[in-house]
Amino acid sequence: MLSFVLFINFFTIYLPLLVFGILMPYYSKKTLLFGVNVPQNISSDEKVKRLKKIYMRNYSISLTLVMLIFYTVGFIYEIPNAFNVSVFAFILVLTANYIYIHLKVKNLKKTEGWIIDKKQVVIVSTNSNSPKRKISMKYHIIPAVIVLFTWVISAILYPNLPDQIPTHFDFKGAITTYKAKSFVTVFSVPMTQLGMLIMFYFISVMISKSKMTIDPAKPKTSEKQNLIASRRWGLFTILTSIWIITHFLYIQLCILGVINFSHTFNIIINILSIVFPLVVLTVFSLITGQSGSRVNVDSNEIENEKLIHKDDDDYWKWGLFYYNPDDPSLWIEKRFGIGWTVNFAHPVRIVLGIATIIILIVSIVLVFNT
Repeated sequence: MLSFVLFINFFTIYLPLLVFGILMPYYSKKTLLFGVNVPQNISSDEKVKRLKKIYMRNYSISLTLVMLIFYTVGFIYEIPNAFNVSVFAFILVLTANYIYIHLKVKNLKKTEGWIIDKKQVVIVSTNSNSPKRKISMKYHIIPAVIVLFTWVISAILYPNLPDQIPTHFDFKGAITTYKAKSFVTVFSVPMTQLGMLIMFYFISVMISKSKMTIDPAKPKTSEKQNLIASRRWGLFTILTSIWIITHFLYIQLCILGVINFSHTFNIIINILSIVFPLVVLTVFSLITGQSGSRVNVDSNEIENEKLIHKDDDDYWKWGLFYYNPDDPSLWIEKRFGIGWTVNFAHPVRIVLGIATIIILIVSIVLVFNT
């Protein structure tokens, strides 16, 4: 059993994180090098290429070593949770390697004087609230209908359920835990679905309202890329919402005894539930990039190499945490990889911070109870 858990963990957690971590610098814009604002032509500098190679080497080796430690301990001492905890260790390894190179790049930028002869400007897009940037929110009706169906069928079957119902399954779909029938035990999955529906809707709104970062060297091209990227990530959010919420419907139907498939079928479904979003995420990242930097748009715009986005590195701690009291924006695109973060100087940050802590605590509790 442990060998099977190790196998699944390796292919659904370690391997994807290894690939994502290695490709991360290539998802980012050429004007953002490991979270540092730089001129676009710097990406071809030999010193920069060497730093990228150092990052990939260090990350690959350190992640593999940590993986071997956790997997060995978990397998030898028969501690299944060692595989679950390894996720947090892997993320720490990625962060540590990133920060190490980030500081190297920041120092190199200063010593090489990369932006001394550049004019620093800020371009504000007038299309931040353009419909072209948004995916219609009506598509969230699809996962909402799935959630409603789950609630309805659970309510209909509730009176006829046995006093003890299955609440936990292993990866093969075999029942591992029974609990007394109650509203909480029967409707825990539908409640989780509802929470996810709200979360994904919130993410869609956040993407459509996040601050657009326009490259002054090619503002028209950059704006088009940003608009396309926002729509693509909005679409990704909806597809992921539908996929995950449908998978939870599958789990609920198993709990209610409506369906009972073979172990092989359950393994395939559970693997797909993890692999499919990861594959879609990888594809979207490769064809879109940060701020749409990998999107090809029809533009005859000539690049102005004398212009660069205002150097705001001082507002970013390690290129990870943005704190700018003068910026009214709440949602800001991350400087490394794909995604968004918040302006920690914004008043709403306190509410978001508390919510994040609660989610982390709940996640950790769930890890140690599964």
